[in-house]
Amino acid sequence: MAIYSTKTVKGGKVTEIEVDIFMLNELPDAMEMMGWETAPKLMRHWFDTEPVFAFKDAEEKRKYAVDMDSIDIPKEIINDSIVKMAWAINYTQVRALIEELHYMWASPLGIRLLKKRLSKSKDKRIGYTDSAIELDTYAQVNAREIGAMTDTIDDYYGAIGKATIKLAVRGYVEVRNSKDVFVTELVGIYLKDSYDFVTKGEFLGVWHKNGVLNKMKTLAYLPRYDKGLWRELAGEFSGCVPIYNDDFRAWQRKHKKGGDFIVFSDVLWMPPLPAHRIIEL
Repeated sequence: MAIYSTKTVKGGKVTEIEVDIFMLNELPDAMEMMGWETAPKLMRHWFDTEPVFAFKDAEEKRKYAVDMDSIDIPKEIINDSIVKMAWAINYTQVRALIEELHYMWASPLGIRLLKKRLSKSKDKRIGYTDSAIELDTYAQVNAREIGAMTDTIDDYYGAIGKATIKLAVRGYVEVRNSKDVFVTELVGIYLKDSYDFVTKGEFLGVWHKNGVLNKMKTLAYLPRYDKGLWRELAGEFSGCVPIYNDDFRAWQRKHKKGGDFIVFSDVLWMPPLPAHRIIEL
């Protein structure tokens, strides 16, 4: 499917239309033109997925992304190899929430979830894996939502947008002074996200072969585009087109490929704070 813009030049009875074609699956190339690294990899993974797969609605998306134990999510709709925490921590909003989780994870709710995880462990040891998928099921004890529409348009915004940043623990139970305590060896931070185009009509920016318009230029572009003022768009905005979630669903229908998926990052391991080294249960 081609996404395209037009501009008209009238001469007598003849109307000539010049079309600057921008293919939807050229979006990863446009991202790379801006120096982005992770967002184009995720989008190419979506385009390359066969057979076609789409969450049919928000309820089905929640089933896979939230309600289902992560180890039970079908492996063919998971990617845990692209997003790296070493990349994510370059972004202010990620660093801020890592710090918050590091300091606040052992809240009453966090300890309650820790006890729940331990109750399902025969040897009272959890977190001894580097798989975010396994940690999410057996050792995750706290989380924060991350991302907003007001965030800067950058590689992180294009790759993750809104997601959940989670904390899991690695440690074991022992008895001290006749009481059970949890000995925290490490805490692990990772991202979990759903890469999909479920929300109908969601606007994804005005794109061209060299990138995306910033928010100010987008505000200047859209009213002209909506009114069909092609002459006014032919200069600075030549080749620019608005992209919506629906464009990806149409691409899937035409090409019989492309697939929504659940994203896990790798795990950033950190030592616990001294106050969290020993948790009374």
